[in-house]
Amino acid sequence: MGKNEKVNILMVDDQPAKLLSYEVMLGGLGENLIKANSAKEALELLLKTDVAVVLMDVSMPELDGFQLAAMIRQHPRFQRTAIIFVSAVHLTDLDQLKGYEHGAVDYISVPVVPELLRAKVRVFADLHRKTRQLEALNRDLEQRVLERTEEIAAKAELLQRLNSELVGKNQELDAIIHTAPDIIFSRKADGSRDYISDRFYDFTGAPLGSAEGFAWLDYVHPEDNGKAMAEWIRCVESGADYEVEYRLRSKNGDYRWFRARAVPIRDGGKIGKWYGTCSDIHDSKLLEQSIRDNAAELERMVDHRTDELRRLSIRLMTMQDQERRRIARDLHDGLGQELAVAKMVLDKMLLQKSARPPEETWVQASEIVDRAIQQVRTMSHLLHPPLLDEVGLMSALSWYVEGLTKRSGIETSLDVQPPDFPRLSSEVETAIFRIVQEALTNVFRHSGARKVGISLTQKNGLLVVAVRDDGKGIGKKIVDLEPDSVGVGIGGMKQRAKEFGGELRLTNLNPGTLVELMIPYSSGLREAAILEGCTTTEASAESA
Repeated sequence: MGKNEKVNILMVDDQPAKLLSYEVMLGGLGENLIKANSAKEALELLLKTDVAVVLMDVSMPELDGFQLAAMIRQHPRFQRTAIIFVSAVHLTDLDQLKGYEHGAVDYISVPVVPELLRAKVRVFADLHRKTRQLEALNRDLEQRVLERTEEIAAKAELLQRLNSELVGKNQELDAIIHTAPDIIFSRKADGSRDYISDRFYDFTGAPLGSAEGFAWLDYVHPEDNGKAMAEWIRCVESGADYEVEYRLRSKNGDYRWFRARAVPIRDGGKIGKWYGTCSDIHDSKLLEQSIRDNAAELERMVDHRTDELRRLSIRLMTMQDQERRRIARDLHDGLGQELAVAKMVLDKMLLQKSARPPEETWVQASEIVDRAIQQVRTMSHLLHPPLLDEVGLMSALSWYVEGLTKRSGIETSLDVQPPDFPRLSSEVETAIFRIVQEALTNVFRHSGARKVGISLTQKNGLLVVAVRDDGKGIGKKIVDLEPDSVGVGIGGMKQRAKEFGGELRLTNLNPGTLVELMIPYSSGLREAAILEGCTTTEASAESA
């Protein structure tokens, strides 16, 4: 109810003239005036309307004013409603006392003084209005108190939950700090440490609490101390993130590399705290150094290998030129001469058109052509023997050893164990043949040997090829396969062995030399199986 809101005033009397007079007297109050002609009508209006003041006559038919007042007071809603009696008959003190006993707040006698009536009604009307305002304020206050209480309860519950979570987080943080392999620390705004985890004391053996402030620098390697402190001062002054590597002294006196990192925590733009970690990077530091050293060594080896390959390439080209000259000489001096003689014989036969040439002339021409054909076959076999592809390594080696014995006069033998030695991949068989061929060529050219033995065996998962002669032997540098002392031939033999995961060894027997080639047996068979599978596939495709 507002401050200026009107209240209801109920006037009860069985005489309309009196009601009219009350209405005139109270009209100046500016309130709502309600009239009732009987007690029954008054009760009906009270049940429908909020009434501030009831002004009633004591003497009324059916129910008098005392009875009506008693009935009004019995209702909980109207226990505080102001009732004013107006009477022209019951004027004694006992009547007034009876009126007060029935709940009246005032008792006015007739004739009524208008000013007095208005004053009394105004007081009770204002009191009713203020009471309603107070009740509204109380309800509003109670609602606010209830809402505030609920808000405080919710905040209290939230605070309790946050406190619980904070306790849990603190326990987790403590567990992390005590189990972390890194050293964890915090520093004040000026850069001095105010906390450092137990990991530092476990590593350095320092007494607990002795490393706070700047005392931790006592455990930094003297060569790193100044750098670490200078970088820290720079970061404190600039506010930049801190990162530096230095060595810390352990409790047994050894130094290990650590990397320290720290970040500033700002409050309103100003640095209030630093938090950081110190991680052991000693092993990775050594690994980095080892990688750098190995990279430098690898680079040196690559350069050396490149130089070696360059020299080998030059020698190879030289040998190729020499081989071309040799083949050209053989073609010119051997096959060329035979073909020239054959041409001369044929020309002579053409000149004898009138008479049949003698039989010896035909025989001579046939022999010349046979020798030319033999030389072509010999040169072809030396370049790449067909037996190697058609029959295999054993037949090719037997043919070559037999031919070497005839050409050089060196007693040569070939031993293969087991006798039914299996076929290998074409690449491995070619590599073995070329290595044996090069070894025997070196024996023929340089050793002065009278005997040479070639053996091919299988043992301990290896294919072992050995060429042994009784010649003058070789020097130590060649035995050690030093690049500057090894020629193109031996260099090629070594390279062929490496291509199949094998090894070439040279041994000075005094007298004589032993050349050994060792290739993993499984490598040769595996490649053979692959090639055999490819051949089978190709054959199937051709037949399809």
